[in-house]
Amino acid sequence: MNTSVKEVEKFQYLILAVQRQGNRMFNALLNKTGVTPSYAEVIKVLELRQPLTLKDLGNLLICETGSPSRLVERMVKDGWIEKMIHPEDSRFVLLKLTIKGQETAEKVKIIEGEVYGRIEEKLSEKEMQVINDKLGKFLQDFPIHETLIHRGYL
Repeated sequence: MNTSVKEVEKFQYLILAVQRQGNRMFNALLNKTGVTPSYAEVIKVLELRQPLTLKDLGNLLICETGSPSRLVERMVKDGWIEKMIHPEDSRFVLLKLTIKGQETAEKVKIIEGEVYGRIEEKLSEKEMQVINDKLGKFLQDFPIHETLIHRGYL
């Protein structure tokens, strides 16, 4: 076994592994709802801030890079989101959750609570705060940093 692995390499792979494990836990629990983690994030953001333009939604998403238009179109087609004409500018459309989307938002909250509970079994509040501070510092020079600030995570 190679014991000369650099700390930066460990960091890179540990971040990747934590992200993948978190997604596996979330996916396994979301399976019963029929939504993906990307759908769940859109539902969560809309529940908290609806109605939003597509651009405003895109600025708040972490799961999607670029425009979330394809994702939103699928969610409209699947009945989770509805489009409304912007009351102040008919060139724009506002997005909001349908009743199905609102019901799913409640299920997503419960599932997130289960995931968070599993994380809290492994790490204390203080440990998470230290890790979160370090990860925030790492991300500060990247565009995603602004998204995290707008979401209230930094």
